[in-house]
Amino acid sequence: MKVAAGRGFFERYGERAHAIVPDLNWALIETDASWSATPEDCDLIVLAGDAYRKEFVDTTMALAAPRWAHSEDAGTDGPFYDAMRAKDVIITNSPGANAPEVAEFALSLVLWTAKRLDTFRQHQQRHHWEWIDLESLSDKTLLVVGLGAIGSKIAAYAKGFHMRVLGIRQSADPVTQVDKQGTLDDLPQFLSEADFVVLAVPTGPATQGLMGKNEFARMKTTATLINVARGSIVDTPALKEALETGQIRQACLDVISTEPWPADDEMSGFNPRIAGGRGPGSSPVMGPRPRRDQLRDLRDREVARIRQQVSPPRLTTLSSFRICLPDGRRNRLS
Repeated sequence: MKVAAGRGFFERYGERAHAIVPDLNWALIETDASWSATPEDCDLIVLAGDAYRKEFVDTTMALAAPRWAHSEDAGTDGPFYDAMRAKDVIITNSPGANAPEVAEFALSLVLWTAKRLDTFRQHQQRHHWEWIDLESLSDKTLLVVGLGAIGSKIAAYAKGFHMRVLGIRQSADPVTQVDKQGTLDDLPQFLSEADFVVLAVPTGPATQGLMGKNEFARMKTTATLINVARGSIVDTPALKEALETGQIRQACLDVISTEPWPADDEMSGFNPRIAGGRGPGSSPVMGPRPRRDQLRDLRDREVARIRQQVSPPRLTTLSSFRICLPDGRRNRLS
């Protein structure tokens, strides 16, 4: 089996991977975007760590016949995954691997807003002294749209601040730390109750443009939208109008519809929002999680059968991965 990966990934995990599958060969992308060997005949693509760069993605998307692509992304939408599915490549990911970090980031934006940390910073830069009125979280309501690994962790963190937590999910199964739970049909009502709306829902037909003009009209004028999901879930022109007219107070966006955001887009200069760089899932603690998953599952030599074009239902040995089926459905393997 030949693996396309980042040099940093190999240096940290290559020896352990060889102990599990001794006949591994590698094509590694270097810091200068050169390759240690041609990736053209790679069986496995590891989109993790230092492989998250345009040169790696562009090259691996163009490979003629990879058999398996593994990612540490929570979602498997976008051009890379579309290209893999078009070639019938088996796609696996490590769902929830970055859940603590993304949830921490979401709560940091709640605190950033309620405690007006941007105002403190501005005053410091101007050497200005002024009394600032701050808000409490214990009397606020937070709505989490999407109660998967990330959303449920956000709910738990919010309860640590004694917030009232509302949640939206497809399943009726209750989630701990959520005071009131519903489905997307309940979204209009829940929006009207929330001081903070956090989007942590996967993208799909039911969630494309989920937050549009009607939804913003339901929100409180003092409410803040926080998106740590996908940019396509928010109707950007509708959000712009909601901010311009004061329909909502603020939008904190880790993800946006066009990345990177064009510098000449007038919305990039709006004060009542923050646009991030897709970095909330990174930390020294998070990094090893999905990679340990992959090394553990490589221990089962049946994974090597991927070279024989094993179909997704037969990959029952991949205990830590989720198979992303060609039709977009997902199967968490046990």
